[in-house]
Amino acid sequence: MKSVATLTNQWQQELSAALSAARQAAHAIRPDFGKRSVTARKGRYDIQLRADLVAQRTIIQHFSHHYPEHGIVSEEGMQDTWELNRMTWVVDPLDGTNNFGYGIAHCAVAITLFDAETPVLSVVFDPVVNREFMAVAGPARRVSAPFSTAVGEATVALVTDYSEEGRVTGRRIEEVLSQNCKRVTTMWAPALDLALVSTGALDAMVSRNASLLDVCAGIFLVQKAGGCVLGLDGAPLRLEKSLHHAPVSFVAAGSKELARKLLGLSFPGSGW
Repeated sequence: MKSVATLTNQWQQELSAALSAARQAAHAIRPDFGKRSVTARKGRYDIQLRADLVAQRTIIQHFSHHYPEHGIVSEEGMQDTWELNRMTWVVDPLDGTNNFGYGIAHCAVAITLFDAETPVLSVVFDPVVNREFMAVAGPARRVSAPFSTAVGEATVALVTDYSEEGRVTGRRIEEVLSQNCKRVTTMWAPALDLALVSTGALDAMVSRNASLLDVCAGIFLVQKAGGCVLGLDGAPLRLEKSLHHAPVSFVAAGSKELARKLLGLSFPGSGW
């Protein structure tokens, strides 16, 4: 069995590389903040910006140079290589693309490293405010006092998929949460939302039918900070690379009590 020290230090070189890649990408795209340089439309509600491609290219070049033997999965046209390498970098080059293009300072660069099925580190970097959030494999630990917010006092982020059905369901969930919680936000940047849950800045997040690529970095942050992430079955979500095969729905919160209450409100028919 590995010691705590070994677990804490084992991935420091890779963590430094991920931080460096995220910072370089943030520096490269910062001048485009607030510019709607659309390079593609991804359905009715989502877009690709030049900044997405610049950030992705910057990160790929960094990892290809430092870890040429590792695989890379990234949002913009690089999602077919999940199974090809044991060590796999999973990259969301610009979480919150629409926010970034409209000059709304709620967006991030998100990076996760998987060793086979297991996540071993994640970085979420805010390119506008220069906030950085990171976690590495090892025992979960609280970075602040336990988060014991009551459901009626909670500020909750909500993210659903971009489908028409997802938007309808999202409005239903938002209505229920608004009747029971202090505030519901829908900022459509799940990695940063989850990073804020990991610090207690947000009390919880409800996610329906997310892509693993969009949420794995943030889920890892919440779990490593000692928070609770529940799947629709009511059990703690086991974050594994194979989850990429299907959409992921979950509730993340600072406490198990809040997570369970929000799960019951948001997904009453889940059978948990």
